[in-house]
Amino acid sequence: MKVKRIFAPDMRQAMRRVREEIGADAVIISNHRVAGGVEVVAAKEEDYEMAQAELKRNQKKVRPAPSLTPQDDALALELRKAKMRIAEARRKAEQPQPEVSQVVNRQIDDEEDEDLRFILQSLKTRQEEQARRDQEVEPFIPDNLWEIDHAVASNKSQPRSESDDLVKSMQQEIHQLRKLMEKQLTQPQPSPVYPSVTTPRVTASLLHAPIHQRLHGLGLSEGLIRQLTASLEAELSIEDAWKNVLARFADSLPVVGEEYIARGGMIAFVGATGVGKTTTIGKLAARYVLQYGSSGLALVTTDCYRIAAHEQLKTFGRILDVPVRVVDENHNLDEVLLSLRGKRLVLIDTAGMNAGDPEGVQQKQMLASVSVRLKKLLVLSCSSQRQLIEKAWSNYQELDLNACVLTKLDESGSLGDALTLAVEKRLPVAYITDGQKIPDDLIVAQRQDLVSRAVIAAQTHGVIESEYDDTNPINRAG
Repeated sequence: MKVKRIFAPDMRQAMRRVREEIGADAVIISNHRVAGGVEVVAAKEEDYEMAQAELKRNQKKVRPAPSLTPQDDALALELRKAKMRIAEARRKAEQPQPEVSQVVNRQIDDEEDEDLRFILQSLKTRQEEQARRDQEVEPFIPDNLWEIDHAVASNKSQPRSESDDLVKSMQQEIHQLRKLMEKQLTQPQPSPVYPSVTTPRVTASLLHAPIHQRLHGLGLSEGLIRQLTASLEAELSIEDAWKNVLARFADSLPVVGEEYIARGGMIAFVGATGVGKTTTIGKLAARYVLQYGSSGLALVTTDCYRIAAHEQLKTFGRILDVPVRVVDENHNLDEVLLSLRGKRLVLIDTAGMNAGDPEGVQQKQMLASVSVRLKKLLVLSCSSQRQLIEKAWSNYQELDLNACVLTKLDESGSLGDALTLAVEKRLPVAYITDGQKIPDDLIVAQRQDLVSRAVIAAQTHGVIESEYDDTNPINRAG
């Protein structure tokens, strides 16, 4: 009989090869799980039947003797094989279940189960047909365990007093092995998970935790920190990552980047009380007079709520020789601004009030109702807490703010809160002030300079390490 042994990764592929290499009428003689897949032994149907007929003829010619016969030897051999298989099956059953990644080749999907049931049913049907054709002749002992069970059961009907105990013991052992194997086949297996060929990448946020700490030390918000560290390369050193993040921070800062008052127009400065609105206007007025002269400049104040609130502005006017107009119950803002249309630059000082107060609501309505085109700059003190900075933005955002001025950098230990607001609200920074000198302590805002000052301020107050400092930290950011 021409028998073929076919090896395949799984039963489905093995059956496909059987059909391709032997044909649709192939007979499955045995199948086994082996390392790396399955082994199927198959032959053509006519070859199988011819071999069975030849075996029957040989068995009729050579009848076994009452004493120990070659068939007894075969039964004993099969018993030893069965015991070895039972011991191996028990050993595997007692062992802990392997990891999911180690059972990939042992998985039996639904199609494999269907093919296996087909094979088993085919084997059983063949044996039943063989038993019906020949009740007198002992069947041969096949390799498949289920066929061994059937062979032993058929052998019981024959008078073999010398080997009854051996046959009974063998049948019991094979029944036990059959139950163990059926239990393993019916037990649900975990889905295969193929091991990754690459080592999982450590996230940059975990790898560069010191970078997060430094950004927190700058006073930046958690949302802005996530934005700056997003997609940060994990293989970067801490120093390179720090430079990378500072460069991103600088790129994200919105700034005017030029002398705002050089454009001219009417500019109102709004903000909370004490943030430095009047002083900032004095610095800008002095700078304008030094560059363009005093003829094109005028100053206006709407602060009539505090005693002598407009006196400081009038003092600036006398020194610079520029007119100062006061908005009061006799002269509203729109009338005053219309009277100054001939001036190239008009700087307007407003009262610092809570937008929820009646006076604050009235002042916002006044700024919003003027007939002339009015620019609005929000003045923020860097020494204020984040809640106060955010509250100032909330109070005045409905005025369509054009830009902001950051004041009192010399009094602040952190620029992070103000810079966070500028980035998150997309509010360009026009100027920064860092002292009381007029007009020296007023600087046009630049991205790199803002980041540099933020880092130096944090280092000066010991919030972050100074080992990464040099003359200009942003230069280290490339």
